[in-house]
Amino acid sequence: MSGSAADRLARLADGYLVTQLLHTAVVLGVPDALAAGPRSAADLAGELGALPGPLHRVLRGLAAEEVLEETGDGRFGLTDTGRLLRTGVPGSLRGPVAVRGGVYYGAAAGLPAAVRDGGVAFEQVHGRPFFDRLAEQPEQLAAFQASMDSRSAREAAAVVASLDLTGLGSVVDVGGGRGTLLRAVRERLPDADVVLFDLPEVVAGSDLPAVGGDFFTGVPAGADAYLLSRVLHDWDDDAALRVLRACRAAMRPDSVLHVVEAVLPERATDDPAAVRMDLHVLLLLRGRERTAAEYGRLLADAGLRLARDVPTDAGVHVLEARPAAGS
Repeated sequence: MSGSAADRLARLADGYLVTQLLHTAVVLGVPDALAAGPRSAADLAGELGALPGPLHRVLRGLAAEEVLEETGDGRFGLTDTGRLLRTGVPGSLRGPVAVRGGVYYGAAAGLPAAVRDGGVAFEQVHGRPFFDRLAEQPEQLAAFQASMDSRSAREAAAVVASLDLTGLGSVVDVGGGRGTLLRAVRERLPDADVVLFDLPEVVAGSDLPAVGGDFFTGVPAGADAYLLSRVLHDWDDDAALRVLRACRAAMRPDSVLHVVEAVLPERATDDPAAVRMDLHVLLLLRGRERTAAEYGRLLADAGLRLARDVPTDAGVHVLEARPAAGS
């Protein structure tokens, strides 16, 4: 980012505006409407149900951020960045943008109170826990689920490439949601017995073999391998330890547990994306991202040992855990 320190600070302070410009573009359908080529605000307005004047100003704001390209004849086209806001394109970030602008955005106003007084920023603003509130807001729940699906799809191939799947005949995905990661595992292990384990209402109707239950109290026993992807960061240490102990109780002495999470770096600038993810969790939930050493301690408290820490190309690590001797 060029310019003086004051220019940079002013740009950072306007981050709220950029979030809503992106959100507005996604909500109105601007990126998909521009898929065939540049168009003017006047041309787009009727199709998108928008007013030409305000829409033009929003398009110029997106052009200033290099999400769109402004042509000399008053039209706007997608840049490489803007193309990632389209529906259904490889690597699309449409879902994450929608959930940040439509669900997470308001919770940020509760951050000062949460930092001063404790608690959760989302609850400070909305008066309800995050997942309870989503259950009451179908549109927001859909945006959140779309974001999670998008993230899972981006991560799955990189995670599976980092897993040691040698000789595995059975795999349980604990808290596996809609099963994106487990499907990627099944492609690598077509003959393995796989089980998607999550809340009954989450796994209902899944095309994967599924079991409904509560991962705080117990998970399907006796599998060769267990997956625990993007689960522990939702919870504080006490709750995360309960999940790990439930997994350990289900494991055989030769079973393996693969924990997939962002891992906090020693310095924030070493992995800004992991630090931003930790801030998302701070806004929304009672959990947190952790360092590899912190995960090692949690695993040890659950009777497991951290055998390997494998970074992936998707910004998450695969932490391979095995039963500790004598546990």
